[in-house]
Amino acid sequence: MAEEFRTPPVLYLLYGDDELAIAEFVRRMEEKLGDPDALALNLQRLQAQNVDLRTLEEACCAVPFLASRRMVVVEGADRLRGEERFYELLERIPTSTALVIVVRGDLGKRDPLLRWAQDNAERALVRKFETPRGGAFVRWLLSRCRDLGGEIENEAAQLLSEWVDDDPYLAHQELGKLLDYVDRSRPIAVADVERLTPFQGQHDIFAMVDALGQRDGRRAIGLLHRLLETQHPRYVFTMIVRQFRLLLQAREALESGEDPRQGLGVHPYVAEKVTGQARNFDMLELEKIYHLLSRLDLDSKRGRADLETGMDRLVASLTTL
Repeated sequence: MAEEFRTPPVLYLLYGDDELAIAEFVRRMEEKLGDPDALALNLQRLQAQNVDLRTLEEACCAVPFLASRRMVVVEGADRLRGEERFYELLERIPTSTALVIVVRGDLGKRDPLLRWAQDNAERALVRKFETPRGGAFVRWLLSRCRDLGGEIENEAAQLLSEWVDDDPYLAHQELGKLLDYVDRSRPIAVADVERLTPFQGQHDIFAMVDALGQRDGRRAIGLLHRLLETQHPRYVFTMIVRQFRLLLQAREALESGEDPRQGLGVHPYVAEKVTGQARNFDMLELEKIYHLLSRLDLDSKRGRADLETGMDRLVASLTTL
């Protein structure tokens, strides 16, 4: 029996918290458009919060130039997902267009776009990208390292997992740096991770948190800017979130009459610093800060906020708590 070929989807709904996996999926789709010249002519990127339906329709209904398909990538679609005319447009998109909608974060089972995609499986492809956690993330690191042409010892992978806070994007960056360091001639060892990764920017993070605890806004902002000069905003943000998660755990231990250094599960130097810093905040302050960080994380992943600007404003506001 001859194989029956299905027409390609017109809607690609990609969602979840694994930004690296989403970015790589989109890049593989882009590569199918052809050489760089064809890609430039047949790829269009839009921000959902800044685009109206007419602009989106024009982008989706344009004819590909010297290629079989064109691609329209929309980052975030909160407003569009609530408009009935948007779903009418999805019915009219030609098969020569691949509309890729990227949603940073989860989608509820009742989300209208997810339900439309499920009800129109012949026209839509849905992929959820979840970041592996804990042991699954360590296994992902081992596999990722092999994909990059090298190896990493299991204990080194566990340590790296802790320091990048189970963030695939940051882990990919660090693995590349570590593999270059060992020249792919031997497995990455714990000593390599300790030498290149753990305290990268950590002293500035400690100093910034100290400044926040002392309500020294000018110094805190200055230290944040110094970090951002050399580090990716997502990396800096992850370090800040991790630091306040540790502070919450340490503060909770202190209020229970326990020694935080025994239960944090981090390097002794870090445990000592975190325990001292936790005394500069009360539990309500730390809970509020962590809530603000979580909200900024979600807004940045959904395209509602610029992460670097958001951190700047957040650090400035924390000195007034």
